[in-house]
Amino acid sequence: MANACHPVVAEQHSNELARYARLSAACDALESFMGCRPSADEDVFSSLAQRRSKIADLLARANLEEFEKEAAPGIYLAIPYFNRCSDKQPVFLLNRTSQPITYLSRSLYAYASTDDGVDEYRTIGNAFSDGIAMDAVIEPGEKLRIDEYSMSFDGDFVSNRRIVLLVDGQRGEWFTSISKLAGFLWDENLHGLHLLKIVNSNVQT
Repeated sequence: MANACHPVVAEQHSNELARYARLSAACDALESFMGCRPSADEDVFSSLAQRRSKIADLLARANLEEFEKEAAPGIYLAIPYFNRCSDKQPVFLLNRTSQPITYLSRSLYAYASTDDGVDEYRTIGNAFSDGIAMDAVIEPGEKLRIDEYSMSFDGDFVSNRRIVLLVDGQRGEWFTSISKLAGFLWDENLHGLHLLKIVNSNVQT
């Protein structure tokens, strides 16, 4: 598991990694008896799995924070992930530029191939409807939580995300595409950091 971590995280959270490994071993042992496991033991498995998820969430956030520090200048959507982490994870808008940016709105188009064709869905949101307008200005090096990502649902889709930002007094639309499992399935080398690129200037929200 240490290999899945940033070196700083592996060193600073060695105790958590060891505990995660022990809990995983216990969960794997109980899972192997699924179907013939006494119902009275379900609470034991549930408790162990929940503890493992909490540690995975901690490691996911710690990893993301360390890789953020090494990211090239730009604006990113950042999603934490670690194996067996909680289903719902935050989507952060990360400012790695040298000037403040203002978050205005977001839109999402997601799709996945199926035996019957293509499944798809769309969502929209903005700083006011999401209740984060007071925090919409993101200073250099800071990030803002603008959405939520479900590993079990969103993770099955490729998602095209468009973010409208105010940068240097100009409103523009920024775009990134995130592959399955928040990018950790096919683009693990991105470490959850998805660079946004401007595709349209002077757009209306």
